[in-house]
Amino acid sequence: MKAKTALLATAMLFATPALAQAPGERSAVPDTSCDYDCLIGMVEAHMDALEGRNAAVLPLSGHVLFTENNVSLEVGEGLWATVREVDDNGLVVADETTGHAAWFGSVRENDHAAFYAVRIHVEDGLIDEIESVVHRRTGLPAPFGDWENMVHFPEFVEVLPEEERRPRERMLAIADAYFDTVELNDGQVFAPFSEDCSRLENGILTTAVREGEQQSAAAIASGCREQFELGLYRINKRIRRELPLVDERRGVVVASGFFDHANEFDRYLLTNGREMRTALKWPNSITLLEAFRIRNAEIQRIEATFTYVPYFMHNAFWGPDADFPVYAARPDLCDDVCLSANARTLVNAMVGNDWQAVNWSDNPVGYAENSVGIRVGESIWRTVTAVDADPLVVADAETGRAVWIGRIEEHGQPAWAAITVAADGSAVGSVDATIRRSEYGPPFAMTESANDYAVLPASARTDRATMAAASAQFFAALAPNGPAPEIFGEECSWIVNGMNVGDCTSSFGSPGIEGVEQVRDIQLLAMDEERGLAVYRQFEDKPASDGNSYPLTYQVVELLHFENGRVVQIEAFTSELPYGMQPLEQR
Repeated sequence: MKAKTALLATAMLFATPALAQAPGERSAVPDTSCDYDCLIGMVEAHMDALEGRNAAVLPLSGHVLFTENNVSLEVGEGLWATVREVDDNGLVVADETTGHAAWFGSVRENDHAAFYAVRIHVEDGLIDEIESVVHRRTGLPAPFGDWENMVHFPEFVEVLPEEERRPRERMLAIADAYFDTVELNDGQVFAPFSEDCSRLENGILTTAVREGEQQSAAAIASGCREQFELGLYRINKRIRRELPLVDERRGVVVASGFFDHANEFDRYLLTNGREMRTALKWPNSITLLEAFRIRNAEIQRIEATFTYVPYFMHNAFWGPDADFPVYAARPDLCDDVCLSANARTLVNAMVGNDWQAVNWSDNPVGYAENSVGIRVGESIWRTVTAVDADPLVVADAETGRAVWIGRIEEHGQPAWAAITVAADGSAVGSVDATIRRSEYGPPFAMTESANDYAVLPASARTDRATMAAASAQFFAALAPNGPAPEIFGEECSWIVNGMNVGDCTSSFGSPGIEGVEQVRDIQLLAMDEERGLAVYRQFEDKPASDGNSYPLTYQVVELLHFENGRVVQIEAFTSELPYGMQPLEQR
């Protein structure tokens, strides 16, 4: 008996993994393969490689994770394929304790300027993480400064005297307190600020008034503390963040994260009683890399690079997305009438955030807006003030889905919505909402729509198989903008986000389709043979390799209307996403 016990103990000794290291760390011994100067050199080498569009010269780990605006890409994609020039005076900081380094500055992309920040992580002498934020000039109201004359705060590169430094833990607490102050900003200040605290955002000094400026936050209050005491940034419902880098010798903390602007209200009061109105009426998030210079336990200087991303977007470095449930169609439990009723009930329930009025599945339920998963009862559930009284609803018991297409209003501002509701039996199992707002620019109009599709005579109908085959030809021709397939009627028109962009045949070969490199993740949502309707969802990647614009991806809900076997009208609803973004169920 004793012999067996001894053998068992010996076996357990060799089978038990080493548990000496701290939780989440690979080894109990710190990685010293890349010291401070090495890390600075690594991030500078990254910028040289980016400018040269040659990632092959970098010492990359075999499992490197690279993101651009929080989308996982292959190194070499996105900005790597469009960059022309990189600043030679970027702000660089490093943390040899954690193996992180960061760079802040600007780049030129297809002859257009963009603000850029990147964080890298080095392990065993190899770069295994690259997190980048690129802010391009768009129609959305975000700061965009004078990149040619932008000067970084000189304090960021100064080494602090020992007596002015603070331990790593205190620096992290101070930076975290800044985000506590900005979150739900109501005038209460948690962070310590120096009297001369200044903040630079996308090249603009946002704590001091510029000549001729009337509408900025700085025009209302100058200085970091003063702005927060007024509650200027109350729209920040939630700030999700990580603080991966502390440069102790220079007193710098770098954060990565999101500001979630829920916009559940469109006007609010400052602590002095002044009424403010929100710039945007709909939920949005900004993704950022932000650096804080801390001297004598006070935040002295702040520099941030940020850009808009879909509301509640996820950071790939924080872990994978949750699984999005997929349900099989069960026509015996939910036919076309049932599906249509579920879709109408769901969208109508958004007004007043009456989500409990929906017949939700008892199984896990998925909900996504513009390909980002979020809780039911948040986002547009809190901003929608009206929905179309006469929408188009296409229900299909064979797919188990219904698509609601129509107008919505957010605090009175109109937008297009294409909302797909999937059934779990007779209940709602998942929702995928594509929302298009006017701020993203043309094509967009609230006047052109053909939501009055009538039931066709039997002689004019097109069978399901023929509609599917013609749709496949359509998508195959979109990239690489080939000749128009022979599926269109003579007077077929193409409407995108409510705007008529021309006839279907001549649109192929036009600038509107030019630059679409790939049409992927094509999914049939619903077909209606009686009305000749086929509705699909697809993703279109435009890498801007033609030298125009910037890399982006469109999530598209596309409706093809058939009569007598021909497509006589197309309606598309597009949502602009960061380049390379995947549908939620595939991430």
